[in-house]
Amino acid sequence: MTLSHNFQVRGLQIINHVVSIAGICFAVATGQWWLLLTALLVYWTMGILGINIAFHRLLSHRSFSTSPVIEKILSVIGVLTSVGSPLAWVAIHRQHHRCTERLGDPHSPYLIGNFRAWFGIWPTIRLDLKLVRDLREQPFQKKLHKHYLYIILLYCGLLAIINPWLIVFAYCLPACLCLHSSSAIIVIAHRHGYKTHQISDESRNSWIANLITMGEGWHNNHHAKPYRWSNWEKWWEWDIPAVIIWLIKR
Repeated sequence: MTLSHNFQVRGLQIINHVVSIAGICFAVATGQWWLLLTALLVYWTMGILGINIAFHRLLSHRSFSTSPVIEKILSVIGVLTSVGSPLAWVAIHRQHHRCTERLGDPHSPYLIGNFRAWFGIWPTIRLDLKLVRDLREQPFQKKLHKHYLYIILLYCGLLAIINPWLIVFAYCLPACLCLHSSSAIIVIAHRHGYKTHQISDESRNSWIANLITMGEGWHNNHHAKPYRWSNWEKWWEWDIPAVIIWLIKR
């Protein structure tokens, strides 16, 4: 089994950016600000539930547990962010933690530069499939990996039935924002901010990255204690995903 769908993912992301720029110009020119507000709300929903909670804290670190149904729903939302399948994303992230800023780190800005790290122009690094042995044993996750492009197309088809403009403002633009929010953690949260925990890597607590991601910016806290479902330590380090996880756990 291969985890690489990089060409398809990057191609989809390029298309999303082109469509999103056209959509933003249209919304501004026509004064339809509700379209941009829709995109922002969908971005917050997809990003927090799909990436921050599902891909990161649940699947990558198993920092909390929930019912199989909720885990599957969150995983599908993660697919719609178009940053890759759960299997591939988790493999990359777990390898990042194992080799942070050392040879083998898939996307360290210290190794490949800020621009390449931000836009996903990463070197070809062999991922250790043992890192995702738990997910590879789950038929549902294997199906998401194999068919994730079709899942996205199905979602776009449903949006088109409701209102064709939703393809732009409930998929393309939110997916672009999700991509850049992930990049903010990859680059900004390893370059900007303060360290609460003196650990061996350059992960930092960045209020800029936290605003962009709505709670993932306290990256030094996370790297110091990746098994925790909350990055909230100091009173100002607000963490919306942690609040939602607390509700899920209850």
